[in-house]
Amino acid sequence: MHIPRSPSSSRQAGLSLIEVLMAVLLVSVGLLGAAGMHVRAIQYSTDTERRQMASMVASELMETMRGDTLTILQADGTPKGDLGGYLKAEGTGVTAVTAADCQPLNSAPAKRLGCWGMRAKQLMPELPDDLVTSNFAVGLNAASGVIAITVAWPVKKGQCLDGNDNEYCTFTLRSRL
Repeated sequence: MHIPRSPSSSRQAGLSLIEVLMAVLLVSVGLLGAAGMHVRAIQYSTDTERRQMASMVASELMETMRGDTLTILQADGTPKGDLGGYLKAEGTGVTAVTAADCQPLNSAPAKRLGCWGMRAKQLMPELPDDLVTSNFAVGLNAASGVIAITVAWPVKKGQCLDGNDNEYCTFTLRSRL
């Protein structure tokens, strides 16, 4: 025996399919947004990790310099103009060193800078030698006595989260001895 459908039930039969399709569409849009947020979170995490490594490398050199104040400071307590051999301008290389020069740390400032560059490459394996030469720097503001140590690391062009459009990011630590 066949029970005839009412006209309103035949109209509702197609509505559930439309509702399911709309729900799938909304869930898909939400998942795409979540995937985009996940990709951006990974970029921020990677940038944070590299900044932390750069901060550690800069801090290690600052502490090395603090341990060598007899070389760096003049008799009146102000830093020497060349920081006792620790001054490194952008574009100048660091002295080539071996692991034996760094364990224990060599007393010559040039060798210590070389060990600093080696340590940076250990912490950031993708760091090329030319970036150490071109963008690592140790400077002095003679008027204030503040020492600035700059460390750089490579990124894809425009991916540095500090807003510059270079193929590298930089971190600068400023402090007095």
